[in-house]
Amino acid sequence: MKPRSIRCMKFFLALFNIIFILFGLALMAISVINMRERKTKPEHSALSRGVLSFLLTLGLGLMVTAVLGCVGALRENIKILYVHACFLIFLVSVEVIIGVGSAVLSAFVGGSSELRVQFYKNSTVEDESSNHQPFWDNLQSENQCCGVDGPQDYAILDRDIPASCCSRAHPLREGGARRHLHSSCINDKSYYTRGCEEVLREKKSLKGNIFITTGVIFILLEIVCIILAMWMARSVRNERRKLQQNLQAHFES
Repeated sequence: MKPRSIRCMKFFLALFNIIFILFGLALMAISVINMRERKTKPEHSALSRGVLSFLLTLGLGLMVTAVLGCVGALRENIKILYVHACFLIFLVSVEVIIGVGSAVLSAFVGGSSELRVQFYKNSTVEDESSNHQPFWDNLQSENQCCGVDGPQDYAILDRDIPASCCSRAHPLREGGARRHLHSSCINDKSYYTRGCEEVLREKKSLKGNIFITTGVIFILLEIVCIILAMWMARSVRNERRKLQQNLQAHFES
């Protein structure tokens, strides 16, 4: 009968690799969905094509590595376990390098003025033909914000606050009811007071914190899996050597 330590390592190694397979499938599905969304609605995509391609490749590589880990653990194959550990070491190295590089780039690049440029394009009379209004209507309504820094941006440009800054007026179709609610919103000053840049920055920060926390936890799981794979490979090798020595001593006696 095999030692309890080997059985425990086999169980946890198989369990972790099943989790990696599920995570890899989810990562690939999210990447494919975002790629399709980027083709149909490029303005709504938060991730670039390069990032999506990297995530898709990472998910595929993680699945292949996890399948090797499951096969190596269940069959107690020493070579496959070492290959599995090497693949995980490579993935962890890539993830750490990409993570550190992204953090450094974010720190040096800082905030982008693209949103402000789009706002002034939308609010400039000479550029009305570009028709940026639907983009800003959706942005302000979905994020419950108004302007870049606030509704005062429209006052600075001598423009009326649009209906998309009012929670009750924007969902209605064009007509008397919408105009009435829009007028009441302006008179009562019940429109959104927060700027879209601040709201989007907070959402981006929240998503970044969730992404970093998930990434750190996942990298720690991968490191644990590496240790388990190498430890199990060494334990199986030692157990086989002991068994071989016992059989040799039995036949010699």
